[in-house]
Amino acid sequence: MALGLELPEETFVKLHEFDAVGETHVRFLKYHPRPDEDEEKTRGVWLSKGHTDLGTVTLLYSQAVSALQVLGVDGRWRWVKHVDNALIVNAGDGMEFLSGGYYRATVHRVVQPPQDQRNLPRLSIVYLGLANDDVKLAPLVDSPVLQRIGVKEYGRFNSGAEIPTMEMWRKARTSTYGQNELKVSEKDKNVEEEIINGVLLRHYN
Repeated sequence: MALGLELPEETFVKLHEFDAVGETHVRFLKYHPRPDEDEEKTRGVWLSKGHTDLGTVTLLYSQAVSALQVLGVDGRWRWVKHVDNALIVNAGDGMEFLSGGYYRATVHRVVQPPQDQRNLPRLSIVYLGLANDDVKLAPLVDSPVLQRIGVKEYGRFNSGAEIPTMEMWRKARTSTYGQNELKVSEKDKNVEEEIINGVLLRHYN
């Protein structure tokens, strides 16, 4: 990803130091088949509405039981197909901020599997990468790519506003989860919006 921005190869590695304070972690999830009445209550959504991860990069082992969907630029949800021994790589908020939007955070959701797989449990192993807690999430404006496309110093943050660190962004998103009043988007009734640290976040129904 650093090379894609024409930056030194170790640029992002140095923002994710093993000995630094941070919240990178691995999560193990097991989804059990649910009764039809539960699926009706959640409209078939298993894990949150369509959302982005708050970190920089998320790695998932490809699973034979389908459930993960990603939102395309055309507004359509698409299944992520299983590939044996493959990893799925999603960019998160942190990567979008650091790249000035050049790498967009992946909007995704976990839903009820297709009909022929609904009787099967689903296992998920997820590596959630976050930058060091003290990393400022400002665009890496030394990137020749970002300079050519005109990315500014503040990126998605308001000019003059305090740019959060990874720790600040993590705490802001987790502490407001389920607490903020979401407003229906004026552009799309299937999207709800909230503002965190001056950044507009969207949740997709």
